[in-house]
Amino acid sequence: MKLWKFLLLVITLVGAAGVVVLGINFLVLPELIHQNQVVTMPDIRGMTVTGAGTQLKNSDLQVVVNRQMSHPTIPEGMILDQIPVPGKGIRGGRTVTVITSSGPPAGALPDLAGLSLRQAEITLQRENYRLGRVLHLRRPGVSEPVVDFQSPEPGLELLKGAVVDLVVAEPPAAELVRMPDLRGAPLYRARQIISAAGFVLAPVAYERTSDMAPNLVMEQNPPAGQRIPKGERLELVASSR
Repeated sequence: MKLWKFLLLVITLVGAAGVVVLGINFLVLPELIHQNQVVTMPDIRGMTVTGAGTQLKNSDLQVVVNRQMSHPTIPEGMILDQIPVPGKGIRGGRTVTVITSSGPPAGALPDLAGLSLRQAEITLQRENYRLGRVLHLRRPGVSEPVVDFQSPEPGLELLKGAVVDLVVAEPPAAELVRMPDLRGAPLYRARQIISAAGFVLAPVAYERTSDMAPNLVMEQNPPAGQRIPKGERLELVASSR
């Protein structure tokens, strides 16, 4: 066979094959696909890709992961979103595209030492962490409640949504002192006793009376015998002419 005849035969065969392929792609396959039943797309969010694939297999649907994104509460591998959306009609043989969770993002745990409990709670919420157990301990030298210790330690790379436990240091309990009986005592002596006991004297009120000499304690609040913390404010009523 001459070369030009051979080449002509090859070109003819290739052209015929191309026509067959195009016919299959544009005529046969669409016809087959359109013969597949239309089903309602189920909600596969919150499922694993494997679990979703098993559920959709009966509807002749395939699951393809489009991408991953972090989520503070949904574990890694779970489906966050899907296309088509739940409830939409889809024909069998098609592909369902999903977005899966890569789990909570990680970040450095902030240093909460020296913050009030409320400030520490706000900081944890802002950084997407959760407040766990809070232990209150009285410490000498502490004037107001502040965070003294945290677990895990600050700076640690921790998944968002993790629980952080705190120890809050509080001032020591105030010492209780029994209130002395100041009634009938001279006002200057009452002032000395109050100062020595660690109390604070409010401005003295005076009441006119002819039954007592002036500048003697007539009434006191709190009353005698009551146990009150040091630094408490006391009120006296003294006699006058």
